[in-house]
Amino acid sequence: MYRSKSAVAKTALKGRIMKIDVTEILNGRIPFLEFEYTEGVSALADFADMLPRDAVIPEDGIFVSGRVSDTGGYMSLSADISVSYSMPCDRCLEEADFVLDFTLDRVISAAASPEARERLISEDEEEWDGVTDDLIYVTDGAIDFSADLAEAISLEFPMRHLCDDDCRGLCHVCGKKITDEHPGCEIKKEIDPRLKVLQKLLDSSEEM
Repeated sequence: MYRSKSAVAKTALKGRIMKIDVTEILNGRIPFLEFEYTEGVSALADFADMLPRDAVIPEDGIFVSGRVSDTGGYMSLSADISVSYSMPCDRCLEEADFVLDFTLDRVISAAASPEARERLISEDEEEWDGVTDDLIYVTDGAIDFSADLAEAISLEFPMRHLCDDDCRGLCHVCGKKITDEHPGCEIKKEIDPRLKVLQKLLDSSEEM
């Protein structure tokens, strides 16, 4: 779902980390770890083709808060994502601010060898998008779900954006936004010249 940016409470952020070190979970020292960070669209530059083109995401526009857990012998990731962005209203074309909120869940695999991972990637598609069967692989004791995040933003992105639910769009005559102060221009109907005589008769009958 998305909501107006004005409804979002400011949240304290703890850092700017794209990779999450899961070494202590792998070694059995801790059962889970929590993380929280903020990023900008530049952090997803390698996957820019997957992101909505009309949306403008600021450099502190992506907030991620989540948890990596070791449950029953396998690791999982669950993250709450909040993306702030701006784009034109579909009715009046004015730039408006929005926030997209969703949850990202993935299974983390530490067992697959580099060779196995390359085989999965080659079997997936000719041009790999960075995401394979909702799995995140551990590399050098860390995970990086940038590709999953870019894909999820694209899939969760709403098809329609309105600056306000009551937005009335643009005036068909002058092209300005319709508001209470500017309710729109009166549309004057052009009368067929052949019917002008009849119009005069109607006008004269109304005056009587």
